[in-house]
Amino acid sequence: EITVARDVQMGTLPKEMPTIEGYGFAGAFSPTDQTGGDLYDFVPLDDQRLFLLMGDATGHGIGPALSATQVRAMLRCALRLESSLDDAFMHINDQLCEDLPDDRFVTGFFGLLDAATHKVQFHSGGQGPIMHYHAASGEYDWHPATTFPLGYMPQTNLAAPLEVELEPGDILGLISDGIYEYENEQGVQFGQEGVASVIDKLPDCDAEAVVAEIMRAVRQHGGSVPQADDITIVLARRSK
Repeated sequence: EITVARDVQMGTLPKEMPTIEGYGFAGAFSPTDQTGGDLYDFVPLDDQRLFLLMGDATGHGIGPALSATQVRAMLRCALRLESSLDDAFMHINDQLCEDLPDDRFVTGFFGLLDAATHKVQFHSGGQGPIMHYHAASGEYDWHPATTFPLGYMPQTNLAAPLEVELEPGDILGLISDGIYEYENEQGVQFGQEGVASVIDKLPDCDAEAVVAEIMRAVRQHGGSVPQADDITIVLARRSK
């Protein structure tokens, strides 16, 4: 039954990366157990617009996997009904408040990329930091969560979404705490510095190569320490 649950969850992950001119995308998911509470998705709205989803349900195993799958399903339904970014975030949050126990919630990034303007508008419920690598300067912005986690409490006054603009070579990174908090034998976390060190070594590589190298680097950093949390990475890179 657990194997079936794993197959169902893994089957919800994107089968291929979206195609938008001028952009490259990559994602990776590695659960701690056979199933996990992390999720990510790409939902093309048209040739120029793409919805980005990344989340992390509290805990590990079957229960969080169900919550993660529920969030993805609700988002897909909301987008089919042409909900706005704000409406999708608010309604999914409020439904999770009704469905989840009081000690459970889901951190989640809901973002809308418009390739015509090269801007991403997003709400980040408890999910952070959100990485923005500026290729021209080599500097990083690490955006904190914009609001509380999904399912924590009903949304009554959602602030306007945060907006970032991607210049040529820039990377938007949605990275779960399973990467940032991965410890080595000395108890040192991989952290933002570990992520940045990988990108600094691969300034011109595509998103898939960067994701693969981050996954390799974090496991090398951990050494003999087993993975303690689900790992998810989603990168969007503007190529031109």
